[in-house]
Amino acid sequence: MSTDAQDAFQRLADSLSQAGQRDFFPHLAKQLAELLAADHVIVARVLPDGRRATTLAAWSRGGWMPDFEYDLAGTPCEGTLHHLPCQFPTGVCQRFPDDRELQALGAEAYLGVPMFAPNRVLLGLVAALYDRPQANTGLTLEILRIAASRAGAELARQEAARALSRTTRELTSTSRRLSGTHRALTLLRLVNRAVIRAEQESSLLEEICRLACREGGYRLAWVGYALHDEQCRVVPQAFAGHEEGYLDEVWFSWDAASPDGQAPPGRCIRSGEPVVLADLQMDPAYAKWGAQTRRRGYRGEIALPLRDGAETFGALMLLKASVGAVGDEERGLLAELADNLSFGLQALRVRLEQERTQRVVLDIAEALTARSDQDFFVQLTRRMVDALGADAGFISRLEEGQPQAAVTLAGLVDGEPVPAFRYDLAGKPCELACKRQEVVIEDGLGETFPGLALVDALGARAYVGRRLDDAGGWPLGTAFLLYRHPLVDSAMVSHLLRIFAAGAAAELERNRSEAHIRHLAYYDSGTGLPNRACFMERLDQAIARTPREGGSLALLFLDLNRFKEINDSQGHDVGDRVLVEVARRFRDCLVEGASLARLGGDEFVVMIEDSDHARTLAMVEALTQALSTPVAIDEQRFALEVSIGVAFYPEHADGPRELLKHTDIAMYRAKQGGVGYRFFDAEMGRAMARRLSLASRLAAALDAGGLSLHYQPSVDLASGELLGAEVLCRWHDPVLGWVSPAEFIPVAEERGMIARLGQWVLATACAQLAAWRRAGGRPFPGRLNINVAAQQLEDERLAERLGDIVRTAGLTPAVIGLELTESGFMADPEQAVAITRALRCDGFALSIDDFGTGYSSLAYLKRFAVDTVKIDMSFVRDMLRDDNDHAIVTTIIAMAESLGLGTVAEGVESRAQAEALLALGCRRGQGFLFDRALPADAFARRWLAIAPA
Repeated sequence: MSTDAQDAFQRLADSLSQAGQRDFFPHLAKQLAELLAADHVIVARVLPDGRRATTLAAWSRGGWMPDFEYDLAGTPCEGTLHHLPCQFPTGVCQRFPDDRELQALGAEAYLGVPMFAPNRVLLGLVAALYDRPQANTGLTLEILRIAASRAGAELARQEAARALSRTTRELTSTSRRLSGTHRALTLLRLVNRAVIRAEQESSLLEEICRLACREGGYRLAWVGYALHDEQCRVVPQAFAGHEEGYLDEVWFSWDAASPDGQAPPGRCIRSGEPVVLADLQMDPAYAKWGAQTRRRGYRGEIALPLRDGAETFGALMLLKASVGAVGDEERGLLAELADNLSFGLQALRVRLEQERTQRVVLDIAEALTARSDQDFFVQLTRRMVDALGADAGFISRLEEGQPQAAVTLAGLVDGEPVPAFRYDLAGKPCELACKRQEVVIEDGLGETFPGLALVDALGARAYVGRRLDDAGGWPLGTAFLLYRHPLVDSAMVSHLLRIFAAGAAAELERNRSEAHIRHLAYYDSGTGLPNRACFMERLDQAIARTPREGGSLALLFLDLNRFKEINDSQGHDVGDRVLVEVARRFRDCLVEGASLARLGGDEFVVMIEDSDHARTLAMVEALTQALSTPVAIDEQRFALEVSIGVAFYPEHADGPRELLKHTDIAMYRAKQGGVGYRFFDAEMGRAMARRLSLASRLAAALDAGGLSLHYQPSVDLASGELLGAEVLCRWHDPVLGWVSPAEFIPVAEERGMIARLGQWVLATACAQLAAWRRAGGRPFPGRLNINVAAQQLEDERLAERLGDIVRTAGLTPAVIGLELTESGFMADPEQAVAITRALRCDGFALSIDDFGTGYSSLAYLKRFAVDTVKIDMSFVRDMLRDDNDHAIVTTIIAMAESLGLGTVAEGVESRAQAEALLALGCRRGQGFLFDRALPADAFARRWLAIAPA
């Protein structure tokens, strides 16, 4: 399970236990907004007419909203009237244009669940709204369901308290007028008080029976519950008075066909109405128990139904010492007493279920402390079985292929672990669970699924199973429980199993992190095409295969004209669907040897290996023709055009990035000229001239000391305390001014100057660190982190050279951290393994820079002697707005932790980003939130308290 899921469950448990009564709903709304990172949270009660609702609390963008009433028709809340959750992960304002309150909020996503009373009567709803689309809603809906259950119980409790208060007042008045019903009124008042104060169901039933005998004057009072077994027995739960072994000698049924079902207990449970027997000695149903009743002095009997909504689950039996009818008013008061007791029992069960839910949440949080996958699932299964009172429990992972099969990850039978085994799903309840998401069989499991070895060996009669889905809703496995006895409270078991299933599913998904991070990092989620990172890797490989003499590789840069108008007018949902269709058309017209990728937005690229001008032009015309017919989305048609820029390797560029840049230039020339395509030509090559000039001036700057170093602090995300710094090279040219590292570093790499530049940076940084030590001030903590280029890893003596530079400055390698890129690792993995191990042996700390923008095989990553990964700023920048970027950051942190590596986040620009990273487990970061890269003197003044010389 991811760290944010653990934190969510823990905070939910705390919130449920700390909420007060008077400010319960405002407190709940605020806590949910913080817990779910929601922009708006609404807790509302449905009015009696069923057509309008009024808010109990509304939290919006950090503040309270005044309570308001609103019509449910035409709003996303309307769906809750059908007792179903409503989720609109995106475009909710477009779905409900007539909802004025929704339009005023400007929400993008809506997640809402109904709020029920303990007797399953709809009371209202709880909804979370977001200003941004929501992709992964499973955990959010589970939290909302728990909150709605607790809120429903609280609202029902408040209404019950008011109702009980009104009843008490009415009873007091009636007592004064009707002395004949004084006894019933007194008993009802005391029972109401006992219901309100009850802590445990068994003690409440015992107290009710005791009050009935002491205050009501009954000879015997007992409570029986209806079992759904073959005999339909009525089983005593509590009693008081002159029982004298009576309940051990007799037994009752609620089966209409059984002679034992004709007595008042059975008739009352079947009908759901009170049954009064003036003289039980005259009733044929008591003929077989006549001696038992006469000996104990039982003459009359009143049976009062205990109901849960429309279902009668038991009866309160009052046996009198005298014969006689019961007046209508007394009978009505006793029926009201039974109704109040029924409601109190249900409210108490809901509260106890909430406490049990909290324990389950904490159990899952404790299970997360298990380090290995096997330990996690074993602990989770044990806690699941214990919490839900099962005789056996299993968690399984689905295998790919047909017929569908699964293998157990953990199993427990009678408290003992079961070795893992593989089983086919066909003909088993797990097959139904995979199809329906959840299956509950309360009794008769063996008859429903005969011949199952596990069921027969255990003697199991009940089954509860749930499918384990990933964030996208795809099945990963199953979790199921077996019971030797019929399942009575299946709703509670099902509810708690959903929580355990969410934890198991999250852990299963985490186990797929390597494939998951590669897919997220290398493929566009909308079109399924390779993304920029994947394409650049393929372009590098294709250029390496293309000979400089006689070979030719064509690159086409495609940009849709005026596509922004579709997004602005129709919304991004429609725009994304248009892009999917455009990608399909482009893919369908590719010639042999061509590949298509999406760079982002409405930009695509096509690479054609071994292509000449004529073949490339044919491809250009085919791509243009692909959009000759409008794109139809629903009932709308969009006429699209594309601008295409074309360049060839090696004719127009020396490397992949330059080639891509030239195609981009040619595309913009085509767009600006209003023509469909342009081929790169000499006029567009002015950038190449600048590049040559940069190479010459950079070499001169290296010779003349024209470069400088800046230092960007690396800090503790929680405290802001300095932990080290990254060394960044800067160049101010007398003619060109400031030249970006993004421009001159590639020039240094292409012109063979990067090794010399890297050694100069290391030597200068070491000299500066030594100077800071001599100057006093605060000691410099941690390490100076210096970038090492991919070409430097080609030097087998790199560790020796860098170590000599550091020691010449009077330092040890332990104060220096080296940052290497993923591309540098993977150019020659085996040599990289050897060099990194040599560097670590010499004392250097190593980190992977810009992690996630390339692809490092985990098999190699375990062998590289790195201790830290740096999360690229491109993922950190949008992680709070883009679910894909958030998923990538989460996966990188989890993967690094599993490999024993530290993480450093780059480009942290807001406190919200820092807090989100901390919640995910990343402790270190750098970015403009803390400070930008500073010259040495400015860095020393601000961070080391060293005054300028």
